[in-house]
Amino acid sequence: MSKEQEFLDRWQREKEAYLAWGQLISSEVQTHLAPRIAPLKPDYFLRTFVAPRLKDDQKLIEKAFYRNKNYQNPYEDITDKVGTRFVVLLGSELRIVEEALTAIPGWTFSKDRDYEEEQKKNPLKFDYAAVHFVVRPESDLELGGVRIPADTPCEVQIKTLLQHAYSELTHDTIYKPQIEATPYMQRNAAKAMALLEATNDYFEKVTEDVNRTLSNVRRMTADLTTVYREVVGVDPKPTVLEGLLLGAYEEAAGEGYVERVRDFLTGNSFIAERIRDHIKQLNPIFSQPSVLLVYLAVHNSVRRAKSNWPLTPSEMEPLLNDLGESIH
Repeated sequence: MSKEQEFLDRWQREKEAYLAWGQLISSEVQTHLAPRIAPLKPDYFLRTFVAPRLKDDQKLIEKAFYRNKNYQNPYEDITDKVGTRFVVLLGSELRIVEEALTAIPGWTFSKDRDYEEEQKKNPLKFDYAAVHFVVRPESDLELGGVRIPADTPCEVQIKTLLQHAYSELTHDTIYKPQIEATPYMQRNAAKAMALLEATNDYFEKVTEDVNRTLSNVRRMTADLTTVYREVVGVDPKPTVLEGLLLGAYEEAAGEGYVERVRDFLTGNSFIAERIRDHIKQLNPIFSQPSVLLVYLAVHNSVRRAKSNWPLTPSEMEPLLNDLGESIH
């Protein structure tokens, strides 16, 4: 039997375990990421769907025996037989995923690539940039009835959306043996990466400006969330509606709005029950912390509250009815 066939036979026997290991990593990292990015959800924070990918049989044979890699033990030395990737928007978000990954107990981590370290060593070179880990279980594991042996490797890539786009462009061209890259191609690839780095810097700047502008809104949401939990007895679920309502009623809130909201709700205890009823009817407006501010605004001045309302009149009707008012 040829060495290639022996390699492939072993791969067929162990492929299921590698896939299970990739699935476990994909799931566990998102679980450990969730509290670090709350209230965002991992499937929103991560810009592509996370799923492990097994290396194609033929490509695996080519890498092991036909690319002048000089592996001493090809099967053990190739660490990307299965891989998974986590794609974020900004370079500053890479470390959040990295910290979530490396905080998981029972795994070992070796960093194969670190774009920041590579840039420090070669500041004038513009090339593919990302964070790559090889992750292995310290002991045997099991997932869905599949045994995952200790030391099974999986390549984990953590990259930005821009880095991902670049790697997709060059994956089978610039850095693969199928095509001999010309100096012109390499130069254009370097220019593309330089542009992507500059774009990421602009993205970071825009994000800083947005966060600075929204800091007051986020503080108000946090304050109102505390009152909402205390009074309504459930967790609010802020969405884009939260921004619309706060944008409409933020200015009218004034100083000391938290205590005024709390005092109003104490004196009108039926409001909490009304909110819970609206939530049962799947009305998302009443899951926004800022709905408490709207109730207070209606109580203070129905006319002004109506004029500030950012949605359709019919969507305000249930809230007005709770306080004995009407949209007409």
